[in-house]
Amino acid sequence: MAWAALAVLTGVVVGVGAIRSLPDSAGPTWPSSEPKVVRFAAVGDSITQGNSPDFSVGLTGSLSWVTYARSPLDLFAGGWAAGGATTARMAANVQPVKADVLVIIAGTNDLAQGVPFAVTESNIARIVETVGAPRVVVSAIPPRNSAPAATAAYNASLKAFVLAHKWEWVDAPAAVRDGEQYAAGMSLDGIHPTEAGAEALGRALDAAISR
Repeated sequence: MAWAALAVLTGVVVGVGAIRSLPDSAGPTWPSSEPKVVRFAAVGDSITQGNSPDFSVGLTGSLSWVTYARSPLDLFAGGWAAGGATTARMAANVQPVKADVLVIIAGTNDLAQGVPFAVTESNIARIVETVGAPRVVVSAIPPRNSAPAATAAYNASLKAFVLAHKWEWVDAPAAVRDGEQYAAGMSLDGIHPTEAGAEALGRALDAAISR
């Protein structure tokens, strides 16, 4: 009888010890799913500047794709853009930017002025080096309705150059094109996007920035 009582007592003690050894919380733990904030810089010409009051300080207008790419999670960190700018002018004026991603849409004016593509390549490489962002996204240039074949050829060369440098390529103007020209309502002059065109470009580039 004493041995039976001892066995019962031992079982209780072991049981209590086992209960006390459990962690305070045995529930599963999940990784944090907080959304990531991305800071992006932008460099370009009038396609990027649009009607911005002061692009250099982040005041962008309704004809700038940047207006539609920025959001609480995709913050515009700065950059440089001006109407009529060639890639040489961009490279000469851009400054380092504290950004996670650099977005470049450049070459429309190089193409119009007959700048050799090798020069354009060199200028874009200088822009990337100066800004210093760890990620680089380069977009195709939008249509020039007066020179669809030349624009398509430029974009093909640009894509090959970008991929060779292991940067990210995006054909953002696919959102505003019909064939090799602007779709209806996306441009008034065959070169610059309307507000609807700028918004379509911005949404496409926002997706590229966020991925």
